[in-house]
Amino acid sequence: MTANELRAAVLGVKRWSRADQRAPNKPLMMAYALANYINGHGQMFSFEDEVEHQVNELLKRFGPSRKSYHSLYPFWRLINDGFWRLDNAEECLPRKSNTDPPKSELIKYGVMGGFNDAAYQLLKNDTQLAMELLHTILSDSFPESIIPEITAQLGLEFTFRQVQKRDPNFRREVLNAYNGKCAICGFDARLNDDLFALEAAHIKWKQFNGPCTVNNGLALCSIHHKALDKGAITITPEMRVKVSNAVNGSGVVEKLIWNYENEQILLPRQSEYLPFRTYFEWHKENVFNS
Repeated sequence: MTANELRAAVLGVKRWSRADQRAPNKPLMMAYALANYINGHGQMFSFEDEVEHQVNELLKRFGPSRKSYHSLYPFWRLINDGFWRLDNAEECLPRKSNTDPPKSELIKYGVMGGFNDAAYQLLKNDTQLAMELLHTILSDSFPESIIPEITAQLGLEFTFRQVQKRDPNFRREVLNAYNGKCAICGFDARLNDDLFALEAAHIKWKQFNGPCTVNNGLALCSIHHKALDKGAITITPEMRVKVSNAVNGSGVVEKLIWNYENEQILLPRQSEYLPFRTYFEWHKENVFNS
């Protein structure tokens, strides 16, 4: 296996899909392995002692809100993508409903997983390749505002240089449409004539074909942009703020977040710039921590 073959295999990973719903299970499993390799971990990871708890925590923090989280699925299913290896898996019995075994089987037989020998040797000998693949995986699945949190959770003390192509007009057009004010709190600080800490947020993420158009944008201060991307808040189709019940904190949080619960957001004066409700529906289903 060459480095280019590994890149192609990682980029071509088969993901569960239904319309454009978010399913970051395999990306987070691969990111977990790559980050650990960068930090000097050996080739294989114990499902029971490492993956079950640590990857579940990644899914809980950075995946869509679910009643339960299943690191078993990406750990087991990556074997179908040509660069993953499972040890001690031969005796695992599948469920009657599908080919995945229950996690009790993985624990019973001490199943280990990781990149296969050829891929691991490439990654072990070329840390830059591992970092490049990690960057690609995260950038294809998450907005820029979330990536530093994921890398910190993975034990890496650096952020990536963002190289994704952007529409240079998106920020300008969105901020102009919202008259240079945060759509939630009205923040409009300027240093002389320059706006600062005010950003153009995508409602439906670019990583899931959200367009760089004003109808998919909101002018938000840095705090409310991060809150939107983390799923701490969403916007209803009636253009009102909805706060996740999972949000808690001191009186400052009450002032900055909870005080806006059910408040109408500021909207562009021109009707052609109004955000589309379908983008809010996608955000509620795929990002909001419900």
